[in-house]
Amino acid sequence: MNKVVTIAGSVLILSSLACGSVRGISQPQAAVAPITISGDLAKIDVCQAVPQEDIEAVMGRKLISAPQVFEYTDTADTRGCSYNAGKDSDGNAYFGYIVLTPIAVYDSQPLYESVEVKGIGESAYFNNGADARQLWVKVNEQVAFVVAFGDQPKEEGAKAMARLIIAAIE
Repeated sequence: MNKVVTIAGSVLILSSLACGSVRGISQPQAAVAPITISGDLAKIDVCQAVPQEDIEAVMGRKLISAPQVFEYTDTADTRGCSYNAGKDSDGNAYFGYIVLTPIAVYDSQPLYESVEVKGIGESAYFNNGADARQLWVKVNEQVAFVVAFGDQPKEEGAKAMARLIIAAIE
């Protein structure tokens, strides 16, 4: 009888772990469409380039609305896409954004709890932004981008997305 209870308990524990990983973060795998960097970042459609399925994989949730084009904190010469996956039953918000910026925006970020990230772009760092934990990536001397997920930070997912974006930049 004790063996049956132990086996049943083990099955319950393993199945709950398996269910948690299904709902958790998975790695983005779809290739980002080629992104040609020119003098005018506002002409680049980040929403079109980044597959929605990659964003949903990182967030572990389906988007509740179509991705939206926007400028980073009303900063000229930026172009990005925001993603809204709603709130969970506890009221935690799930959102993200990816924004291409001139290098001056990368260089002028107010740093708060910043941490250098090696192996992505020319240089990169995580920073606590006003709304989310942000991964800032310097592509070259002219352009950078930010990938952020909040209120539920997804640092590993942000790094995976950044690698896909770097691979897509021409």
